[in-house]
Amino acid sequence: MNLRRTIIVHTNLSGHVARLYAAKSGSHGVQIMTMARLASRLAGGFLQPIDPDALQDAVRAALREADLGEFDSIKDLPGMARAAVNTLDKIWRADIDLSSSDNPRLMALRALESETLRRLPASMKRPKELVELACAKHHHAAAVIGPVEIHGHSEMSPC
Repeated sequence: MNLRRTIIVHTNLSGHVARLYAAKSGSHGVQIMTMARLASRLAGGFLQPIDPDALQDAVRAALREADLGEFDSIKDLPGMARAAVNTLDKIWRADIDLSSSDNPRLMALRALESETLRRLPASMKRPKELVELACAKHHHAAAVIGPVEIHGHSEMSPC
């Protein structure tokens, strides 16, 4: 008899609140995680979603090295690293393939993405990669995650 169940929350803060409610109600066998953590849990091994702090560090280092074409003149400006992190995150969540374009700006983003991914640990995967790996192991879902409740999501990324 599997007593494990999983609650999917939108943010880490909502995860802390859900854990508090689970503890107060004496719930056992409850896993509380974000959608990205669910995908990494199903994908298996030591895989994990890209950590925002690690991404920020990798982008900063990549900005120093990457040839960004017309963006080279602004890559040292304050806020560029944060803007690049947000842009890469949105590209990954929307499942946009940068390799199929010959637009100079998208080619610059592709170069930045390539340099950034090279600097991240191999265990950190983009959302699409985690989803593909998780889907390949969907037959283990019942044992690994049990019944799933989704709390607080008004929308979800395609991947």
